[in-house]
Amino acid sequence: MSVVQQIITLVGVLVGGLMSFAATTLVERSKWRRTHSTRWDEKRLDAYSEYANAVKTCSQLSYRLAAARGYPAGAQPIDLDEGLKALAEAEIERTVKWESVLLLGSPEAVAAGRSWHETIWKLSWVARGQDVDRDEFIGIYEVTGRRRDEFYRCARTDLGVRSGDLPKTTRDWLPPADKEVTDQQ
Repeated sequence: MSVVQQIITLVGVLVGGLMSFAATTLVERSKWRRTHSTRWDEKRLDAYSEYANAVKTCSQLSYRLAAARGYPAGAQPIDLDEGLKALAEAEIERTVKWESVLLLGSPEAVAAGRSWHETIWKLSWVARGQDVDRDEFIGIYEVTGRRRDEFYRCARTDLGVRSGDLPKTTRDWLPPADKEVTDQQ
């Protein structure tokens, strides 16, 4: 075997080794990125769902307190003292869960989450005794539902959920007498 043939063979082995190294590196890097992405997707899912549950707790407590104050409700009224204490604790929990959304959420989901909990604050003001008329209360409640739906839409988009849009909300939460009055308007 001549020196030229040996050099060509050696160059072929080196090129093959480098190509094998490059391919393995690319595959491993891709695998790491997928694993890393999946881990953050799981954390974002946890952040979004825990936050949504915390906001929903605030919403339900506010709604039950508003029902105790005589506003139309499809929820069971709650004792005012007990409910106000539970609402204060729920708001602390919501604030804690919000930090995870701020850290991990998409800008759109953060904006939608902020908008949702701002409407919950308005609902909680009614729960705490701020006097509003019946139509204004129903309006606050309906906006709260739309803002919740927007948060879920943004979170689902961020998480890559492609199962379609959420169904539109209805006035089914109103007691029958109140539903008839608003349907006539």
